[in-house]
Amino acid sequence: MREASPYGSTFPLYLHDGFNLWKFSDFVHKRQDFVVQDYHSYYVFTPSDASTPASTHSENVEQGISQMLTNASGNQRRNLVVDEWSCALTTQSLSSERNPGEARRRFCTGQMGVYATAAAGWSFWGTISLEHTFWSLTEGVNSLQEGRL
Repeated sequence: MREASPYGSTFPLYLHDGFNLWKFSDFVHKRQDFVVQDYHSYYVFTPSDASTPASTHSENVEQGISQMLTNASGNQRRNLVVDEWSCALTTQSLSSERNPGEARRRFCTGQMGVYATAAAGWSFWGTISLEHTFWSLTEGVNSLQEGRL
């Protein structure tokens, strides 16, 4: 792509890491052109994620994930973004919480704070999802504002 046109050398290349943060960290570190690693963060797809309480997910994000992203970002001259994340949690993750709405709120706002601080930026998974509220930024924000969490 860099050689396809004179503009190719200035066009930013975003490289998804395949859910392995360190896989391309050194590669991005060694590049002098505009290459950015794109990390995706989800907590619903594995049996382990499904059974982990929401509060534990929040603690993991605020501590271990935060440190991991900070370290990777520092290695890459901050050429790291979290370009997909959501507030989605499984029913099982929320079932052990005393206040599921507050647990989800902490999970959402915790991710937002960590990703804004540890990386060069973030973007939510989608603006609108007709089937899954917490995959939708619009519905998630509305739910938070209206106290429906």
